[in-house]
Amino acid sequence: YLEEANEKLQNENKELLEKLPESFISVDQKRKRINDTIYKLSYEYIPATVINSTYSRSNNYFTINAGSLKGIKPKMGVVSNDGVVGIVYSVSNYYSVVKSILTNDINLSAFIEGNGAHGLIKYENKDPRRVTLTGVSNDISIKRNAKVSAKGSSGYFPPNTPIGIVEKLEVIEGKPLWDITVRLNQDMRKLHYVFV
Repeated sequence: YLEEANEKLQNENKELLEKLPESFISVDQKRKRINDTIYKLSYEYIPATVINSTYSRSNNYFTINAGSLKGIKPKMGVVSNDGVVGIVYSVSNYYSVVKSILTNDINLSAFIEGNGAHGLIKYENKDPRRVTLTGVSNDISIKRNAKVSAKGSSGYFPPNTPIGIVEKLEVIEGKPLWDITVRLNQDMRKLHYVFV
């Protein structure tokens, strides 16, 4: 009966996986509404697909197949299943251009989970997997692999939306600050499905 038992277990695993939140992608392009009862905020998630993108420049953008007819407006936050990916820059009826997190003029407020240290996310190099967390005092103890999340104060993203992990930290010579390298959760070279 091992074959029958194995088949039953596979079917049960499939049913459990289908119930996980990350298994839900809206096929009919309807919005999902999430109510945040702690902060009394409401977030609507509009699904979209990335149709082209750049990731090797100092200012990177990507285009999604959803625009003003689906309710998208400039300055809305864009996330993937893995975390923060950008902010809507311009919108037409059917498409939107998104300023990627890999852009050096995005100032995204973020914090390190565990100690609450916060600063700004900056893209200062041409590595599509890494950004810098600036403005964190070096008298704060920070651990490698600590989670970095959006603070939510800018209104672009819900609080605690993941960004990445602390990969490397060094003291900035002559300044009382850390130089913190954050490895992004989302590999921007493989970005395909997003939510606005």
